[in-house]
Amino acid sequence: MGLTEADVKALVSEGILSADYDEHEEAIEFYDKALKIIETAEAFLNKAISLAELEKYEEAVQCYDKAGQLDASDSLVWYNRGVALTQLDRLDDALSSYEKAIEASPGYADAWYNKGEILKHKGQDDDAETCFAKVKELEGE
Repeated sequence: MGLTEADVKALVSEGILSADYDEHEEAIEFYDKALKIIETAEAFLNKAISLAELEKYEEAVQCYDKAGQLDASDSLVWYNRGVALTQLDRLDDALSSYEKAIEASPGYADAWYNKGEILKHKGQDDDAETCFAKVKELEGE
């Protein structure tokens, strides 16, 4: 009997549970098992999160890319990809990821904030202030 989508969900759930206990290597093993059955955006996203927690940012970005190919509308994929790219000092790519996160979820305050921080770093102060104003608006300040 072959493994099914239900098995994939169970493996991803086991991975998430392991990650919750800071067992990221073990979590990645569960995600890899799931990905051998069916490649899902959720499995790639969660694997990327664990890789980022282990400071394996290049590998994390590769998984975020695969997750984004499978589900381009998931703002969490793009936001987390931006965070990993920021860690790699690939600011233009990170900026693009934050913009995709905002496109997918216009109310994503953290994505607006991180976009603003990059713009500020790049000397684009007016654009950065626009982002920070949007954060205040979204957070009701």
